Amino acid sequence: MINIIAFLGPSGAGKSTLQDFMDIPPVVTWTSRSPRVGEVDGVDYHFTTQETIMRMFEEGLLLEFTQYNGNLYATAAASFEQVIRSGALASVIVDSNGASELRKKYGERVLVLGVYAPVEECISRLQKRRDPNALERVFTYQEEVQAMQKLADLIVNNAKDNWERSKRLVQLFKKQLFM
Repeated sequence: MINIIAFLGPSGAGKSTLQDFMDIPPVVTWTSRSPRVGEVDGVDYHFTTQETIMRMFEEGLLLEFTQYNGNLYATAAASFEQVIRSGALASVIVDSNGASELRKKYGERVLVLGVYAPVEECISRLQKRRDPNALERVFTYQEEVQAMQKLADLIVNNAKDNWERSKRLVQLFKKQLFM
C-alpha cells in the first residue's frame, strides 16, 4: 500500500503545482531559510534555525536533512510514521537525499513521482516567482534531473505545452491509488 507520494525534480519543474493539483495532504517539512512572501509557518514549512534542525537530527527526530543554498531542509520521521499508522496518504516534496531515505525506511509505502521541465522553463518559472536564488538553483539542474531519473518510479513531463496531459496523467494516477 502506498502512503507517501514524494515529488522529486529540479527547481522550477512544477513539483508544488502538481502536489497542489493532486490535492493530497502535504507533510510539512522544516527549513532554516526565511519565509518567502505569502508563506505561512506550519503550512508551507516549519521555519526554524539551523541549530534547531541540527539538534532535532542529533535527537533522532529527523528522517534526513539536506543543505541547499546555505539553508537546511529536513523531514521529521514522526510525520511519516503517523501517516503510515493511520493508513492515510500524504505527499512531500524532497530532494534526492530525501527520496532515498524515504525509500530506504518505508520501501513500497513510498512512490517517488519525478517532475521534469526543460531548463529554460524552470528558469522562467523561478524568475516569475522572483526567486533571488534562481541562478544558483539552475546550477544543480543536471544533477537533479539525473537523480530523478535514477530514483523516480514515474516521471511526469511538466513542460508548459504538456500541462494538460500532465494533469490527466496525475488524475488517472490518483484514481488508481484510491481504487
